[in-house]
Amino acid sequence: MSQRSIGNTCRTVSIIAFGFVSPFGTVSGTEQPLLAEVRELSRMSLEDLTRVEVTSVLKSPQLLNTAAASIYVITNEDIVRNGVLSIPEALRLAPNLHVEQVTSTTYAISARGFNDHREVQTFANKLLILVDGRTAYSPLFSGVFYDALDVMMDDIERIEVISGPGATLWGANAMNGVINIITKAPSETDGALVRLDAGTSEQAASARFGGGIGDSLTYRVYGKAFGRNSLEEQDGSSAQDRWNKSQGGFRVDWREERDSLTVQGDIYRAEEHFPGSPELEQTGENMLLRWSRQGARSETMVQAYYDHSEREAPADGAPFSLDTYDLELQQTWILGQRHTLTWGAGKRRTDTHVRSDGQLQFLPAARRLNLGNIFVQDVLSLNNNVTVTAGVKLEDNPFLDPTALPDLRVSWAPDERNLLWVAGSRAIRAPTPFDVDVAEFLGPTLFLQGNPDFASEEVWASEIGYRGQPTAALSYSVSAFYGDYEQLRTVELGPTGIPLIWDNRMSGYTYGFEAWANIQVRPWWRLSPGVRTLEKRLQFDAGSSELVGLSLSGNDPSFQASLRSSMDLAHGVTFDAFLRYVGAMPEPRQPEYYELSARLAWQVTPKISLALKGFNLLHERHREYPAPTGKEIERSFFAEAHFSF
Repeated sequence: MSQRSIGNTCRTVSIIAFGFVSPFGTVSGTEQPLLAEVRELSRMSLEDLTRVEVTSVLKSPQLLNTAAASIYVITNEDIVRNGVLSIPEALRLAPNLHVEQVTSTTYAISARGFNDHREVQTFANKLLILVDGRTAYSPLFSGVFYDALDVMMDDIERIEVISGPGATLWGANAMNGVINIITKAPSETDGALVRLDAGTSEQAASARFGGGIGDSLTYRVYGKAFGRNSLEEQDGSSAQDRWNKSQGGFRVDWREERDSLTVQGDIYRAEEHFPGSPELEQTGENMLLRWSRQGARSETMVQAYYDHSEREAPADGAPFSLDTYDLELQQTWILGQRHTLTWGAGKRRTDTHVRSDGQLQFLPAARRLNLGNIFVQDVLSLNNNVTVTAGVKLEDNPFLDPTALPDLRVSWAPDERNLLWVAGSRAIRAPTPFDVDVAEFLGPTLFLQGNPDFASEEVWASEIGYRGQPTAALSYSVSAFYGDYEQLRTVELGPTGIPLIWDNRMSGYTYGFEAWANIQVRPWWRLSPGVRTLEKRLQFDAGSSELVGLSLSGNDPSFQASLRSSMDLAHGVTFDAFLRYVGAMPEPRQPEYYELSARLAWQVTPKISLALKGFNLLHERHREYPAPTGKEIERSFFAEAHFSF
């Protein structure tokens, strides 16, 4: 199976630090000029940043400084001040993620290891991504098509990035981490916004309009489009992977005293180029409906969504279509003075249709996958300082018997500025059609096939972390982790040698630490360093044929670091820079690299802003994924303009 068989993701350019220009128009009919809002964001104290509200750790709102997990929040201010144009580039801001751009349309993103090694059919498949509660991973292989994952960047409220298992709340695919992309309510996006980005590698435009009807109903509609140039091969020739995409959508919120209702949807169409293949089309649409009722001591939420996607593929791939129907119920109860109990249940059905007439086939070509779950979690306050969170999810996967996914966390907060926590969890990556049904041919010969007895990959993970703010000018988070992995996927000889089969004969452990900080050097200057380490100690189990080698576990750097600098200069001018270092990857070998991006922005008027930005400034071109699969990413420059009405 080739590196393009599963699919490809999106390409943008950028990563800086804090950025500055994003008009939001007026709120509730009262003019709130952008300049005032941006100045307020620029003055946000570190204490305010540590008290940002998050929902991904408990599946209910809590302050970041009380969250007993290794969670990094990419705020709207970060996204605005970076001027990023895609989700993958925004995710570079999280120091607890490893982000690689492979081609113009393809990214590989992981938390705590097990990133792509496409040459041996290994794809990043242990990280769950959600957009406003809608799961974005592909049930065909548990990974993410990043070229299909898109929102209007100015409408993102925050991105919560949890490294470490989240299976008790989010399910089997949250094995090594959870990314929750949360967009703003329409009440926060009143008025009109137009954004234009023109650069040496991409041209993009987006527009949004929001308003309200009466006191209860607010809405917004948006549209965006871009065209991205091809990357380069090692010899400087074109990689022939240019692409373009258009997308539109809406969101409507209705709110009364106790009840709220959200209806939102998106539709997109992309045309992608591949060497030796005609232009291929990727399309999709989704619709989500969520109702909630707030009681005196309880909250009830019901959510349903539908998602449809179709993807063409190169000659060595497999075109497919997916239809997903999902229904979820969740209730949270405050019981007495000590307990907050959350329980929920869900049912998901996915209909898969793969056109299996080439080198890569799925047998059977069509499946109906039914996934059910029920979970319960209790947050127990032992006293004013110690909190115990215990929960378990029971998940019924189409390829497995019901599986228990427990989680236990204990946190100690001596005051509002300090939090110490320890955690232990069990999580799995459940089998998919790619593990069970895949059949790869070399000419007429069946070379590799799936295994109907393929078991889930499993991890028992533990973690200890500390989050603190010793002074008004310094806040930081440090966590150390250990993961004991079993039944990892391997390639084994079949009963007669060929075809090869998937199996579960690798195990071992990983460990490392993650740390980041915010340092207010001066009232107008902030530094944000981050560092991440990872060590993998894996081995084949007895009886394995040890084909391909331990590189089946993915290709991961053991060390990476970053430093963001954000400056608010005079007269509405800001300057932001982002320096990142990624260590060498072992197999296939990819050298270490440094890269730098920068952005200079000027708020011309309260409703007009301009920016110049440059990406990958240290090299004329560089690779982030080994050749020949990985392509050369060129230095690029952009002009950016925002207009609000």
